[in-house]
Amino acid sequence: MKNIILFLSTLLVILIGFTGCGRDEPTAITTPGITTLTPIEIINLGPNIVEPSGIAYHKINNTLFVVSDERTEIYEIDFSGRIIRTIPTDGDDFEGITFTRNLDTIFVVEETRQLVTSYLPSGQKINSFPVNVAINPANALEGLTIDKNGLLFVLNEKDPKMIIEFNGTTEVSRKLIQNASDISDICYDETDDSFWIISDESSKIIKYSREWNVLGEWLITFDKGEGITFANNKMYIVRDNDAKMYIYNKP
Repeated sequence: MKNIILFLSTLLVILIGFTGCGRDEPTAITTPGITTLTPIEIINLGPNIVEPSGIAYHKINNTLFVVSDERTEIYEIDFSGRIIRTIPTDGDDFEGITFTRNLDTIFVVEETRQLVTSYLPSGQKINSFPVNVAINPANALEGLTIDKNGLLFVLNEKDPKMIIEFNGTTEVSRKLIQNASDISDICYDETDDSFWIISDESSKIIKYSREWNVLGEWLITFDKGEGITFANNKMYIVRDNDAKMYIYNKP
């Protein structure tokens, strides 16, 4: 009888192991004291937009703009993920996107070249300037945002995990970020003068004050979150490896 019980127990463990294999959907990550967010909708952006790496909200058009590190175009999409128009550029390896406050200029970061580049809405290039803080070019510029004062904040992924503030092309300050394994994008929130950062490796959203004090942290159920923005009291995150846009109620 003992041998039979042992055999059945072993068989059950094996069956459980097989059941757990082959899953490729996001798996929930739990950390005591931090809420894990659940998306209210998930939209597939592929195959037209592969490896989305940055997202920004256009308030006048009430649309979203997305960049990809595999494409040289900038995509304007609606909230269902439908491409409204495609803006050709001469850029490369885009990892973040933002707008000036009057929405007449698009700024992007180019990771491989370690450049911040500005374009007209037509795609005509205005200017580029280097931000060379990365020790490893593979972990370089990942995101950027512009605040209500027109100051530009550029994010370096890691080594170092750093936010560099610019007034025009003049560097104003640097801030090291400690409470994430890496930092993948940054978004300014004018409703309360705060900043939101997403971490790919930590699967986490962090909200910061103007003084870079942590105001809140939330977990998401996947890694490779590469872009974050807010529109109409919703939070939009684009994920690199599955080319999907995850929509949440704003935390």
